[in-house]
Amino acid sequence: MTALPELPPIDGDIDLMLDVFTHRTLQHRTGPSPGSIHGDTDRLAELGGRVLELAITYHLFSQRPYQNPEEIEARRNEILTGTSIIGWLDAYELRTRLRVAPEQAEVILNNEAEMRKYFQIYIGAVYIRHGLQRVQNWISPLIEPTGEVPRVPEASQQGAPPPQPASSYYSQPAMGFGSPPPPNYNNFASPPPMNQYTPAPPPGAPPPLPGSPPNTQAPITNLVTLALVNQTASQRGFQVSYNAQPEGPPHQPVWTVRCTMNGVERGIGIGKSQKLAKEEAARQAWAAMGWGPS
Repeated sequence: MTALPELPPIDGDIDLMLDVFTHRTLQHRTGPSPGSIHGDTDRLAELGGRVLELAITYHLFSQRPYQNPEEIEARRNEILTGTSIIGWLDAYELRTRLRVAPEQAEVILNNEAEMRKYFQIYIGAVYIRHGLQRVQNWISPLIEPTGEVPRVPEASQQGAPPPQPASSYYSQPAMGFGSPPPPNYNNFASPPPMNQYTPAPPPGAPPPLPGSPPNTQAPITNLVTLALVNQTASQRGFQVSYNAQPEGPPHQPVWTVRCTMNGVERGIGIGKSQKLAKEEAARQAWAAMGWGPS
């Protein structure tokens, strides 16, 4: 029998735990949890239901060979309406953790619709506590125990720890790139005039001869766009993700974006906006992969 993936905990938030494990038959008597920011269990169930649909859909979307939209929809509906959810709930013994009014416990705990809603409530709580990637890490192995868990795009923006201070952040070397220097805010505030800017030659190009005119042709990497990098990576079987972190004053942050391919960091970009930093990280990854000119 295949081992179950770890059940993501929702401890650390008493109000959230009370919302999840207390059925509305008791909540009506005791009232909502004092100070709760989550509302009632109906709200959590709505959130969890949507997140569960997304996690299932993205898992099926990421499978190889590709499935067409009709196949994805049919398989998702089979999981959502079949016996899978009840089986998962019982495998984790979640049914035994739900507090219900004693006179209604037998009816509610054996009601399939109630138990499906209970599972969705738990999904919503996991999403609030840990973000979408943690939900994906849990649901994908339930759907396909021996399959690969897909990486959720931009998952670092959800459920992630706050950015580290610059001193500790840059003290950790990046894979294949070393430790980048801290950004110089003055350089971002006062870029050099365009007529004084000489672009660096592309990798492998010979240096200009003494006395030769400046090279005004843009480097090859400047012709590489974010869309081209993502398209080429997809065609060559690489899964691309971008981890973005802001630093500096809130009104004028400097963004650092790290581009990874199949989990390996390939490029780092720093810019005044997340878009500029992301494009630079993609160009560096392009060069690191040795994919050459477009």
